[in-house]
Amino acid sequence: MSCFLTGFGAALPGRIVTNQELAPLLGVTPEWIAANSGIRERRYVEADQATSDLAVSAVRDALADAHTSAGEVDYLIACTLSPDYQVPGIAPIVQNKLEGCRGVPCIDIRAGCAGILYGLQLAQGLIESHAARTVACFGAEAQSKGLDLNPRSAEISMLFGDGAGAVIVSNKNTRANRDYSVKLDDVLIETDGQFAADLIVRAPGTANGPSWLTETHLESALNYGSMRGRNVILQAVRKLTDAAECILLRNGLTIDQVDLVIPHQANANLLTALGRKLGVSNDKVVINVDRLGNTSGASAFLALSQAHSEERIRRGNRLLILAFGAGFTWGAALCQAI
Repeated sequence: MSCFLTGFGAALPGRIVTNQELAPLLGVTPEWIAANSGIRERRYVEADQATSDLAVSAVRDALADAHTSAGEVDYLIACTLSPDYQVPGIAPIVQNKLEGCRGVPCIDIRAGCAGILYGLQLAQGLIESHAARTVACFGAEAQSKGLDLNPRSAEISMLFGDGAGAVIVSNKNTRANRDYSVKLDDVLIETDGQFAADLIVRAPGTANGPSWLTETHLESALNYGSMRGRNVILQAVRKLTDAAECILLRNGLTIDQVDLVIPHQANANLLTALGRKLGVSNDKVVINVDRLGNTSGASAFLALSQAHSEERIRRGNRLLILAFGAGFTWGAALCQAI
């Protein structure tokens, strides 16, 4: 059974945070942030906004684009590293806020920035096994509420922004009489847990002694993210290149037959290195990291929605989605617009 991406959605907070605003907090210059990340600005949620608020808006946007009602959704898949609460997951909260979506199974995926690929493979499996006909899959983050905006964390805190993206996955090509539909041909995902400590938020956590969050943990900043940046970029470029080559090889294609590369927006330096390694020109790569920053689990969803809204996807195009995140988790998805 074929599997189609029939609707695309996005939601961004209204607050724009420039390097000029952020740099003094991090003890660096705006030019330093731009040179080390390629980011000029990012979005932050307001104090009364939660991750689920962004997620609901993005899912509604995707449902409208797919000409599908919330009542037609059979399964809801959430990808986030910044949920509303420690427990429960964000998917049930989003389901509750979506009118007409009661009773459907919900699941949260904690695969970091590669969540879109894990979500798409799960959605594809649900559809091909006839367990679902329509799946709403989204990535959403409100990471600004968990950033350490101090010089000790400048390297990591300069990167992240908030936002949400969504896609509707269906067993039917419901866009057949419209502009195009995107057929999901193949998904490849991998994990290597030996690198878990290279990109990590340690607290709250049950590996932290007798209590998962104490004053000592807070004083040691274990509740903030830490990253071995150089190794993350090195491994990301290697593993994403390998994933791209593998999925193309097993589908009998070359990179020259790919019309559009839709990568997770980690930072501009990584995207440049990845494009060079793959031999892909800049005009074939969807980029928004300069104005949205790294939106983690939402990132590739937002890039996919951007490609759709900017009319960069046309019938006959082959799309390659690439993502890499904490864990390490990574992979690729191959699609074709029909």
